[in-house]
Amino acid sequence: MNLNFSFKKCGLKDLLVLFCALSTFLPSALCQNDTDNNYVVLRSEGEMKFGEIIINSNKIGLYEKFEMSFTLNGEWDNPFDPEQIKVDARFYRPDGKQIIVPGFFYQDYRNSSYRSIEKVGNPVWKIRFAPAIEGSYEVEIIANNRGKEIISPRQKFTGIKYNSSHGYLKISKSNPLYFEFDDGTPFFAVAVDNAVSNYFNYMKVYPRFAEAGGNYNRLFIMSGDLDLGEEVRPSAGPDRGLGKINLDASWKLDRVIEMGEILGIYHQMCMTNQYNFNVAWKNNAFNKANGGILESPDEYFTSEESMEYLEKRFRYIVARWGYSSAVFSWNLWNEYSAQPGFDIPSAVLWHKRMAKYLSSIDPFNHVIHTNDGRLNGVDEISGLPEMGIVSTNTYGIKNISDVAEVWTKKFINQFKKPYMLAEFGIGHNNLPRGGYGEVDPEKRMIHDGLWSPLMSGSAGTGMAWENNWLDNQIVYTFLRAISITVKDVPFTKQQWTPVTVGPFMFKKQRSSYYSDVVIEGWNPTGNYGMPKEAAFQRSFKINSAGKVEHNEYLHSLLADTTGKKNSKRVMSVTFDVEFPVAGEFIVFASDVRNEGSTVKLEISVNGKEALSKDLTAQPYMQHFSVPVTKGSHTIRVENGGGGTFQTAFELKNFIQKEGPDLEVKGLQADDYILLWLRNQKYTLLHELAGIGFKQQPEGVLELKNVTDGKWTAEWVNTITASVIKTELVESKGNRLVLNTPAVKESIAVRLEKIK
Repeated sequence: MNLNFSFKKCGLKDLLVLFCALSTFLPSALCQNDTDNNYVVLRSEGEMKFGEIIINSNKIGLYEKFEMSFTLNGEWDNPFDPEQIKVDARFYRPDGKQIIVPGFFYQDYRNSSYRSIEKVGNPVWKIRFAPAIEGSYEVEIIANNRGKEIISPRQKFTGIKYNSSHGYLKISKSNPLYFEFDDGTPFFAVAVDNAVSNYFNYMKVYPRFAEAGGNYNRLFIMSGDLDLGEEVRPSAGPDRGLGKINLDASWKLDRVIEMGEILGIYHQMCMTNQYNFNVAWKNNAFNKANGGILESPDEYFTSEESMEYLEKRFRYIVARWGYSSAVFSWNLWNEYSAQPGFDIPSAVLWHKRMAKYLSSIDPFNHVIHTNDGRLNGVDEISGLPEMGIVSTNTYGIKNISDVAEVWTKKFINQFKKPYMLAEFGIGHNNLPRGGYGEVDPEKRMIHDGLWSPLMSGSAGTGMAWENNWLDNQIVYTFLRAISITVKDVPFTKQQWTPVTVGPFMFKKQRSSYYSDVVIEGWNPTGNYGMPKEAAFQRSFKINSAGKVEHNEYLHSLLADTTGKKNSKRVMSVTFDVEFPVAGEFIVFASDVRNEGSTVKLEISVNGKEALSKDLTAQPYMQHFSVPVTKGSHTIRVENGGGGTFQTAFELKNFIQKEGPDLEVKGLQADDYILLWLRNQKYTLLHELAGIGFKQQPEGVLELKNVTDGKWTAEWVNTITASVIKTELVESKGNRLVLNTPAVKESIAVRLEKIK
């Protein structure tokens, strides 16, 4: 028996209708309703044998799902434990190779009342596979029940090439800093981190995301609506707990992954979440209080038994979703460094073991990596050859553009791997009820976090966190502007370097002027691993380019140390700086926490008090300015009271310019150039402080080290996603001169050399 249909033969509208219809479908032979229980019966008794084997089609498009559904009898209590019952399929490919694919236990569901699902029929077993080459395939099922093995008769199907699938998404062999498909087609990740959401929300949001050009997301499959079994809820039945798989969440994840297949959205599948071992430890399946095996989460990285349980869980995940081309990677952790008891040697061994196991059971060779919650990560783990990409997070940074540039370039230069800024956001404290969306209504942080990694060499945009910040028309417009700019750019076919920017002048003659510089440090209690050397660094020099020497040691969190045992708390920072003309030194203060005493900002210039101000928790951002004369100064910023607050700084009238006050970032290769020009006041920092900005006039920008020839240039307004102009330009003597339009917030230009 087979069900012969293909998603990819239909139009998108037809596909979505078909998708919704199929979500409740199962062959009648397998649909015997059992409504007496609200949990799934896992136990099996009786003689070991196969029931009817049903395949979905005898003709399968390349990289599409071939599925076998069947009943199986035997003696077991837990079908998720391969030591009790292990089901595999052996596929015989047209080229003579054999592939072993694990099978999995399955329960069907259907959408019922509003935002809920209900169980349909009795559980069955399934095998999922996707052919990668054309020709005739054979497959047999091998079941081993406590040492007794049976093998099914072989089934046949044909792999045919009738669709436009590019295959699985992998790390490029020609340029390992970027991604490409099996057929060599380059891919750039237009990404967000909508990792924890309701299944029904994904069904609404994904079409909007894809229509805007979005193609990449992270899924937490151990938290929330898609939790496969790391959380144990009070209402859990005998089909839940350590060593079991949450089958209703699995059915929901099926739907999300299938939607990704239809819409071209690729996923990091996040396998473990530190949150479940911190705040939610009381609900963790590994917790002995819930029938687990660990007295404390500190044991997780070293417990042999916990690793064995994980391997069984990973086997199920590979069996059920490994076939899908919408799965990009197995992301071993969300924020491994936040795990209680984390230490580097144990974490290194854990990552090597888990990666080795996943590689051994995944016939589809998905990328394997991990994620550090701290922006600077852990070199010993980021550098592991088993980790395919480097992935870190950051929160609380108000000028995300500079930070994303610095760390993207640092990581790709150090590890020669793709880098993804997998999470960024405003922070987790003192937020209003509306979350990030209320703090950042213009979505400036999202905008800058999308563009800066792209223009710094990342394999994708930065991935903004928090659903109510992301599902917004402004954000979709930002994504559309990115997708217009990167469309058909052969990232993996070129060798990219940062653009070499020459003079940037006003198009119409104007006087030179002095521009401002923003400086921002790091919060050691947040998403940054402060180096040990920072404990001895309280004074910093700001050079003539406006850069802080040893910026990696600069604390942004100022705290009162009185009566505190934590010696890492910093009360003050001092800057030595020379102003070329008279200006101002501005201190931005945010995320104020009183901790039972008054928070006091104190600023001194050359040893004399310039400002003393009590700070309150509201408004979220406050800023204060002190005048500074031309010449050398020592400026001290201190918390003279209690509590804590976050800082950032701006030096007004510091950098001399003769052209538009725009930040220029970009990449260049022999045949392509990507440029981003942004108003330097278009930041979340200035938005929160209520500091406006002026439109910058037309300019003349020179790029150096450009191969000679003619280029097409497409200019895009990154805020409105509108094409400003398309023109033909020519480079001579390895110089390219561009006439830049007037810029209010931000524009980008893609240049392609005419062959």
